[in-house]
Amino acid sequence: MILVRTEMHCKWGRVQEAIEGFKAMAADINNQNVIKRSRILTDLSGRFDTIIIESEVESLDAYYAMLQAAFADPKFQAAQAAQTDSPYQTGQRNFYTIEATYELEA
Repeated sequence: MILVRTEMHCKWGRVQEAIEGFKAMAADINNQNVIKRSRILTDLSGRFDTIIIESEVESLDAYYAMLQAAFADPKFQAAQAAQTDSPYQTGQRNFYTIEATYELEA
């Protein structure tokens, strides 16, 4: 299993807008059955106005195929074209192999 960790730095005060955009996009992406688990995180320390999206996928090939399909979708293209003022300043994406997962009981 692969962990895809996308870190986005937003413009001041625009984090909630970006979160809502990711939630809306997640509904469409989930239909492709590539992402097995995903979560959206916001900063409590470190660089301000940071959003991190962590997603688990079976393979990088499937992940990139999903991205290509999303960017080729006319609905996605129209939504991107309509966004005249992006809430993002910069970002990066990292990939990790998940070696083990532990769930601790309370």
